[in-house]
Amino acid sequence: MRTALAFWRRSPASATSTTLVLHCPDEINWLHVVLKFALSLMLLGNLMAPFAARAQNLGTSPQFGQAVQGQQATTVEGTVLNIVNWGCNVIAPVIAIACLGVAGWHFKSGRGYMGWGVTGVALMVISGLGRMAEGFITQAQGIQ
Repeated sequence: MRTALAFWRRSPASATSTTLVLHCPDEINWLHVVLKFALSLMLLGNLMAPFAARAQNLGTSPQFGQAVQGQQATTVEGTVLNIVNWGCNVIAPVIAIACLGVAGWHFKSGRGYMGWGVTGVALMVISGLGRMAEGFITQAQGIQ
C-alpha cells in the first residue's frame, strides 16, 4: 500500500500519518556490546592474518614451502600431512568446543544435550589421537 506524502494530500483525513519513534533502552546491554566487540576483533584478525602469517613454524625457524621436516608441500605425502595436522590441531578442537558449548546451552535450557556432548567429546578424542600419532611419527624420525 502506497501512502502519499503529507504535502501532496488533499484532505487531512485521507491517509494516516506515520511517525517513526525510536525507543532507547534505559540500560546498556553489556553482553551485546562485548559480543559486537569480540566479533569486530575476529573480523579484523581475519583481515590482518595474511599479513602476519607468512610461513609455518616447524621448529626453531620458519620454513617456507615445506609441509613437515623432510617433506615438500607439493608432494602427496606433504599435502596429506598438512591436512591431517590442520584437521587434528585446528578444526576438530574448534568444532568440539562449539559442540560442548551448545550442549551446555541445551542442558541449561532443559533440552536434549547428550548428542552435542558426545559429538564434542568424540572430536576431542579424534584430535588427541591425531596428535598422538603425530608424536609417534616425530619420535620415530629420530631413530636411525
